[in-house]
Amino acid sequence: MKIPKNAIQLIAELKTPKQRKNSFAKFQYRNVEDITQAAKPLLEKHKLLLNISDKLYDVDGRLFVKATATISDGDIALSSTGYAELDSARKGMSMEQISGSASSYARKYALAGLLCLDASEDSDSHQARHTVQVITAAQAKKLEALLNQTGSDKDKFLKWLGVDSIKDVPKIDFVKAKTVLESKVQTQIEPLQ
Repeated sequence: MKIPKNAIQLIAELKTPKQRKNSFAKFQYRNVEDITQAAKPLLEKHKLLLNISDKLYDVDGRLFVKATATISDGDIALSSTGYAELDSARKGMSMEQISGSASSYARKYALAGLLCLDASEDSDSHQARHTVQVITAAQAKKLEALLNQTGSDKDKFLKWLGVDSIKDVPKIDFVKAKTVLESKVQTQIEPLQ
């Protein structure tokens, strides 16, 4: 795997202690702004760009935010993802607050994965123990069949999805993965003009 130039130095130098305190639940934490503020001088020093984006996914009627944090030197990029559910049943919050909270949570974990930040005990580490829902065995079999049918490079496909094996594909990425492979099938069977 190619890594952006100076990314390892940035990761080694980055310090983002958990300096915020939740007095009610008695834990220390850091937020997205703490991470990005600590990273900015190092990004400039090492001539790297950090970008964070969100996408919404509907999985069986439940909405999820998938945040992707990417670091790039202009030629090579490295990314990590984080997920959070948009729970509209949360009491005392407007829809804007709910979506902002889910985005912030997903972005925080995308950044933590990208920048190798520790996951020491805090309130979020308890919540983060839930596992991302992955595709079913039937869905994995479908993707395997499409990979074989299209003669696709399985390793590149897995890397594109950010997983090590087909069975680890997140449920929210199944439609995207299937659509890409099915469109490849369509281009293979269209007559030449």
